[in-house]
Amino acid sequence: MSKLMKDTTIATVVAIVDDLTQDWGLDTDSPSGATTMVVADLEFASVDIIQLCVALEQCYGRRFGFQDLLMKNGSYVGDLSLGQLAAFVDLKLNTEGAVL
Repeated sequence: MSKLMKDTTIATVVAIVDDLTQDWGLDTDSPSGATTMVVADLEFASVDIIQLCVALEQCYGRRFGFQDLLMKNGSYVGDLSLGQLAAFVDLKLNTEGAVL
């Protein structure tokens, strides 16, 4: 993951997702982007979402508290877009956070 560009958060999220899914043989009509849904489009299981969150934290060297994004009112969210994920990371990057 060292070759990831940190130009924009969405570019980093997409690069990490592409890296995680490169061997999955997904049949996607277009490349991943901000509107790509993690479960519906990329077929992520819960373990894949955890792996994505860990990869993002390792990439940025920070903990983001993804439970705030992944859980609403005590229940897990059904799906989220890569754009929502990137916006959450942006928000956390712009506030003081714990370093790994």
